Amino acid sequence: PPRSTLFPYTTLFRSVFISVCYGADEGGLNIVPLPRFTCNPYEVDPNEPAPTNVNQLAPHNIDVVMSMGDSMTAAFAATAGKLLSVPIIPREDRYLSYTSGGGSLQYTINNFLSLYNHNIEGSSSGQTLPLDGLEVFGHHIEPIMTGVVGLNAALSGAKIQDIPQEIDFLVQQLQTTYKDTIDFENSWKVATLLIGANNLCVACNNNTSDFPETYGSMLNQSIAQLESSIPRVRLNLLPMFNITQVYYWSRANTYCTKIWNLFDECPCLSGRDSTEQDRQIVNEYAVKYRQQIDEVAAYWRSEEHTSELQS
Repeated sequence: PPRSTLFPYTTLFRSVFISVCYGADEGGLNIVPLPRFTCNPYEVDPNEPAPTNVNQLAPHNIDVVMSMGDSMTAAFAATAGKLLSVPIIPREDRYLSYTSGGGSLQYTINNFLSLYNHNIEGSSSGQTLPLDGLEVFGHHIEPIMTGVVGLNAALSGAKIQDIPQEIDFLVQQLQTTYKDTIDFENSWKVATLLIGANNLCVACNNNTSDFPETYGSMLNQSIAQLESSIPRVRLNLLPMFNITQVYYWSRANTYCTKIWNLFDECPCLSGRDSTEQDRQIVNEYAVKYRQQIDEVAAYWRSEEHTSELQS
């Protein structure tokens, strides 16, 4: 794979792990053999000069994986069963998180990058209680089990307004828990940010705190804070998807419908008084959020900045 790209493993894993299944007969599925893997071995020149900016990075240059976001990035209830099944209180299965998850054989950014750098730091190794979903004086309770959390700063229930708190948590972790294993100034770090679902969930209330313009402004401020607080970061800024599709998928399952209605998790989608007009507003805001992300990303891609966005 080309080493000029930060993540050349996309094609690799697609070809290695995906097989095509045809119609099943009584004996089971017929599995087509995997195609031959023909990529050249990934080799690192021992005399290679160290990268000085994000555009020179290759996978083996990444020493640290960090994450920011909400319950999706915290992997809340990823292994939960049905209501009242054990555990009664769903956990944040951070070891399964698509970004910083360090669970064995899991498809995560951390595990992919660890193939190129076996000493990568920041992964999450277990489960946490969703206490961070609670707020005290306007601030979320930060994860307590810092050794388990690693550098996954995601807070269940977080909005765009909570990202500055998550960045502060990353700085604290880097300078305390990881002070002996990470070179704060010189280690290259990759951070992933996915945020906005909880803002969209109340978009129909027409509060200025959830306006697309507010979202874009807060996102820009957060990236500026990240760049000024943590050196040598490549930021993967993920676009906010349309969450109404999740609502409609839940309607196809009786159990999921009951759970959504019971907990009223997303008021503008499944609230008792929510309407199709409310859901349409969420749709429109999701589109505008992505437009804001594109505009912010375009600004931060300029050569004058030390961070790079991948959106």
